[in-house]
Amino acid sequence: MKKQIFHNILLTCIWLVVVNIFALIALHRLNILPDQAFPWINPSDYPVHHDWNLINLHNRWDSIWFIDVARNGYYMRTDNVFSNVVFFPLYPLAMKLVSLFTGGNLVFAGWIVSSLFLVAAVVMFTRLVQEFHADIDPVWPVVFLLAFPTSFFLNAVYSESMFIFLSITTFYFALKKQFWKAALFAALASSTRMAGVFLFAPLVVEFIQSNGWRALFSRSMFPLLIAPTGALAFFIYHLYRFGDFFLYLKVESWWGRNFSGNIVGFKKILTHSGISNWIMEWSFTIFAFVVAILVLCKLRLSYGIYMLLSLSIAFASGGTFGIGRYAIVLFPIYIFAATIPSMHTKFAWLLTSTLSLSLDIVLFVNHYWAG
Repeated sequence: MKKQIFHNILLTCIWLVVVNIFALIALHRLNILPDQAFPWINPSDYPVHHDWNLINLHNRWDSIWFIDVARNGYYMRTDNVFSNVVFFPLYPLAMKLVSLFTGGNLVFAGWIVSSLFLVAAVVMFTRLVQEFHADIDPVWPVVFLLAFPTSFFLNAVYSESMFIFLSITTFYFALKKQFWKAALFAALASSTRMAGVFLFAPLVVEFIQSNGWRALFSRSMFPLLIAPTGALAFFIYHLYRFGDFFLYLKVESWWGRNFSGNIVGFKKILTHSGISNWIMEWSFTIFAFVVAILVLCKLRLSYGIYMLLSLSIAFASGGTFGIGRYAIVLFPIYIFAATIPSMHTKFAWLLTSTLSLSLDIVLFVNHYWAG
């Protein structure tokens, strides 16, 4: 077991080196015009600086807001103006702490935090596969994770790697029937991203499968109530600081994520780049939902419910917008891929995924929308 964990850690470290070298070369080799896939992208807001600072490659798009929270704390501006109150606190808090050892460089701190949590996620993922999917070679799920089209976000200044570590660890302890530990990690996940709240549902499923329906009405159910407390505490903070318990939902609607039924960014199809982006996002969406249904039917009930719930909420609140990035943390995708018996199908999946990853890296470092 330890040998395989070491091999997967080594694989992850090699991946970190390769993708970052590729990103640095992609930034300097190509002279790309500003992104025209969305009408709301103002090129002057996202200038591309062609320098050889590897650290700064990881500071794009939402990275700015995580850095802002870590540096300035939470604040509100006027109505309908972007504010940082929708970015959950655990990741920027970790950045702030690590920045004590990076001379106050928050971008470097964020890169370190993301990379370390990626390695930790790989360790827990390997353990989960070894203990609960013994028929699968544990290297395969890790390979599919690292080759996923939006996996570069796992080492950018984003909370994805922290969240996938916490979600995998939540499931790991739930499958071991250690529900106190599982709920604690779910609570931490819900203080990292709103999607962490959805971990409550698979926890309940695993709890019922282990203890029966009647246990829901006993004291043994109490640990599960811890699961959503991270998000609850964040909302209570909003009430105390800004006087609005539902401030997160309000500000999210300003960011274009609400339940109005409107598919965000429909006007982007008026340009060639917009059409290409639209095709990519819908391909991600269809792929993710199909795999979620297959996971539900063939792999594990709690996995499938978690995936479908996460994807459905994301889709209902913002259409296909960002589905590629939301899907990366849904680790059952990679377990399912590893169960495919045909090597030809596996390699076709990996080839397609790797090519898409290469494209997304080029997009990301050049301030194009990716994921």
